[in-house]
Amino acid sequence: MKPDDDDFRIGVPGLARAAVAPALPRPPEPEPAGEPELRPGETELGRPPQVPTDLRELSGDDLAALKILDDEQAARDVAEAELLLASDPTGLGWLGWFGSPLAFAFFLGMTGVFGVFLFNQTASLLQTLAAVQEDWIRYTGYGGLILFGLCVLYSFIRFLVIYVRLRENKQLRTKGIKELSNRTRLRWLAAAKSAEARKQIETYLQTYPIESEKERRGLAKLGLTDEGIAKMKVVRADLLDHDKFASTEQWFARFRDGFQSVIDEAAEKRVKYWASRIWVVTAVAPNAVVDSGATVFYTFSMLTDLCQLYNLRAGRTGTAVLLGRTFFNAYLAGQGTEWEKLAEEQYDQLFHEAMSVVGMGVSSNVAGKILGKVGAKVTTGYLNRVLLIRLGRYAARLLRPVTRD
Repeated sequence: MKPDDDDFRIGVPGLARAAVAPALPRPPEPEPAGEPELRPGETELGRPPQVPTDLRELSGDDLAALKILDDEQAARDVAEAELLLASDPTGLGWLGWFGSPLAFAFFLGMTGVFGVFLFNQTASLLQTLAAVQEDWIRYTGYGGLILFGLCVLYSFIRFLVIYVRLRENKQLRTKGIKELSNRTRLRWLAAAKSAEARKQIETYLQTYPIESEKERRGLAKLGLTDEGIAKMKVVRADLLDHDKFASTEQWFARFRDGFQSVIDEAAEKRVKYWASRIWVVTAVAPNAVVDSGATVFYTFSMLTDLCQLYNLRAGRTGTAVLLGRTFFNAYLAGQGTEWEKLAEEQYDQLFHEAMSVVGMGVSSNVAGKILGKVGAKVTTGYLNRVLLIRLGRYAARLLRPVTRD
């Protein structure tokens, strides 16, 4: 039998002897570790979090800078909201901050021009009266001139007293509220401004004088009928009930169409009432002093009635424009005598030719002169009427609490 040594094969253990392959050393067993220690910014995975630089924690300076930016943006939003909500009925808004100085400059300029013109015309009239031989005619003229001056002064003082006592109008634009609510980033501001504007109109409704019998009689003299006052009371009760309207836009529309429209109709009638009277008076006025004085009297009377109807007064710029246009119209009315001469010549020639065509003969000269004189007077009176109507409608636009545009 062959010995085991002869049967040796690498890797095959034989009897009573170990394998020839060398034994490998076993690695030491790891010691039990405790809780892992993490460095600042590491997670339990052993990897620092991936945070962008822009998302780092804000410092105190960063927070202060953000607060300043937020305040500036809020101020711009409020300014934009004020521009959208606040109306500029004077028509001077495009001039920016030059509007008010220009309005006051126009007012002062027209006051000076009208004052010089009135002084010269009054001095000329007094000189004419002093040359009259009959004492009763002269003193009658003096008395009439003094009485006429007192009437004009009374109309101005009455207008001034009532005007100062009224609350200044801060006109609102309903179109601006709608535009503001359509802007997403300003909707919160639109809600706040709409509530503020609504509260302002509610105060106007509560203070409008239609409660007592004396107040209603005063408004009736200005053209507000009993039916109109009754309608205003019904509309006011609806507007003061907060549960009757689904939106602020509907509420303002109800005020404008139901309450303010009644005042607008009465104001238009009052403007035409005074315009008809200035037409007649300036058409028959004998001289420029009476023309200018009558224009001032009727204008201030009309403005007083409009302020009482709306129970408001215009702002500073609007007041300056109104007074400037008042004295400008009075100055034009005084200059009407010069225009009457030109118009009289044109009418005289026109009527003379027309009567010659129909065969009136010699009498056409006399008739042409008479008709020319009357036509010139009527024309200048009608011009003063047109100017007063334009001024009255401008004043009504200034005094309306709410405007659509």
